[in-house]
Amino acid sequence: MRWIRTLSDWVICTPALAWSAFGACVFAFVFGTVGWYGSFFGEVNAPLWAYPFIPDCPLAALMFGIAFILMHLNRTSNLLNQLAAVFCIKYGVWTMSFWALYWARTGDIELSGVFSGPVMFVTHLGLTIMGLLLLQYVRPGVRDSLLTFGWFVLSDIVDYAPIAPGRWGGYGYYPPLPWINGDPVALVPAMMWNAIVMTWLPNGLLLIRALSHRHKVAKQPAPARASAR
Repeated sequence: MRWIRTLSDWVICTPALAWSAFGACVFAFVFGTVGWYGSFFGEVNAPLWAYPFIPDCPLAALMFGIAFILMHLNRTSNLLNQLAAVFCIKYGVWTMSFWALYWARTGDIELSGVFSGPVMFVTHLGLTIMGLLLLQYVRPGVRDSLLTFGWFVLSDIVDYAPIAPGRWGGYGYYPPLPWINGDPVALVPAMMWNAIVMTWLPNGLLLIRALSHRHKVAKQPAPARASAR
């Protein structure tokens, strides 16, 4: 819808709003990383190279904030826009899917704090909407689509491949999840497939869009040269 793009452009061009949005995203990154993942890093003893792939949702918010403020400063990075948009959509949908499955299995819908299911569902709905808004500014590009796809393939490997000795079920460094009936990995297989689908679906659609755009450009006739006099 045109009015959504107009509103987004207005926020980007208004310094007070743009910097406020950036500050909120930085706060969300710090608060989410410390509050949800803080003790997790020590418990799993993850190698340093895996750290960028672990705090998925906080990192999505941070990337959105950086992409947003760069547009405000007229230093737009299309690759960052695409990476941040897919980040927000993928992990927003992933988190909402987890809580929907958790509630379906346990019936335990309890509003008990900032990191309770209802609060996280609503905040990650917002994260998904942020990604969809940013998607308006993504220009089709094959290179950017392939690089974005590669990032999320690596992220899924870090989360779910058997690379973390001692983790329940032989998985990787997937996010800390509530147990169900004493089973720490009850929903991990379902969430693994959710993550894989959300890697292939948005990135695949963006790659198809980029290839289609490239094909259309290639079919356009070259501009006629002015004849020499």
